[in-house]
Amino acid sequence: MKHCPNPECGGIAKFNIISEFNDSAAACSDCGGRLIQGPAPRLEDRIRESSAAPEPDLELVPVFIAQNEPELLVVESVLKQGGIPYLAKGELIQDLFGFGQMVVVNPVTGPVEIHVRMDDAETARELLAESLE
Repeated sequence: MKHCPNPECGGIAKFNIISEFNDSAAACSDCGGRLIQGPAPRLEDRIRESSAAPEPDLELVPVFIAQNEPELLVVESVLKQGGIPYLAKGELIQDLFGFGQMVVVNPVTGPVEIHVRMDDAETARELLAESLE
């Protein structure tokens, strides 16, 4: 038996359960995501895990500086696919006062910096190096 690990899967929204599939299935019929082996965890357990208390002393390190929007989108996609949580420092203020629409990088705020947990930094850098070559 396989199940869909995507927390934003449409099956959860439609049926309020984590979708399960037979072993011959490769992709989720609700969201198209890759399936993983094993029975689905209870939805209540997954919600409890995702709402765990934040780590107050979590140390973040920069792994990439995005110079433009397409580059930022690729980096975010690669990290999401790799299951690496990230912080895009300065992403929401790039268009401050409309500057983000006129230039590649907002001269006031600077480029967007991608930060990850220290434990994930090496993996994130490897994934990014592979995908951006």
